[in-house]
Amino acid sequence: MPLEKYTYLALMLGSLVFPFIFSFEKKISFYRKWKSLFIAILISGLFFIIWDSLFTHFGFWSFNDDFTLGFRFLGLPLEEWMFFIVIPYCSVFIYENTKLYLPKLNFNRQIEYFLWFVVIVFAVFAVLNFGKWYTFINLISNVLLLAYVLVFSNFKKNFTHFGLTFIISFFPMLFVNGVLTSMPVVEYNGRFFSEIRLMDIPIEDFSYFLLLLLMNLFIYEKIENRRINCS
Repeated sequence: MPLEKYTYLALMLGSLVFPFIFSFEKKISFYRKWKSLFIAILISGLFFIIWDSLFTHFGFWSFNDDFTLGFRFLGLPLEEWMFFIVIPYCSVFIYENTKLYLPKLNFNRQIEYFLWFVVIVFAVFAVLNFGKWYTFINLISNVLLLAYVLVFSNFKKNFTHFGLTFIISFFPMLFVNGVLTSMPVVEYNGRFFSEIRLMDIPIEDFSYFLLLLLMNLFIYEKIENRRINCS
């Protein structure tokens, strides 16, 4: 099998190595929180697998078999299924480290205001891109989740570490997505996208990552809080 077919797999395994090894580091002991983490991954993963499978079916994007192993289920390569385990795992690992090493940092109020600004910008941009269906659905999904978290949940107390996690994760995400889109491992149909790109990466991938990160952290924190309260 040509080496390039291992591209997506290598990206996923390479992303996981450092967080997995240091999950057993005594100070953080991240492995002790695996139960909450994997429940969060399972719940959010169900949403995103349906999302990805439908959009692949309708031709919003496609996967290049030259850079994947070729095994597919529900239209998605094995590596894409891994994506919804590896990326949340790495992101929550970063999140727990920000809480561990920067416990007193608090910009919750400022980030709350900023996220309301994001909600407004996303809503306006979604309306302006009505008909570019992936852009519209992506942004509206973010608007709905962000608005719910801002109005109805107590996740606001975690906004500082959520924001730090997004900023820190942005750089490895930029590398991974840069490889996926430049080779390309994933090929996008411009009819459904705004066609605004940062390097080769559709701008929608960044709002997609925001949605993925927030959903996983929101669910993870609810499960962890329930576990702590019941212990």
